[in-house]
Amino acid sequence: MLCVLFFFFVSVYTITGRNASISNFGGGFR
Repeated sequence: MLCVLFFFFVSVYTITGRNASISNFGGGFR
């Protein structure tokens, strides 16, 4: 359970911190 929470936190941080990186990595997240 803790692992999932950590992963979620990292995801949110990455999306809010590096939107460009996510756009390049996701490719169609938005």
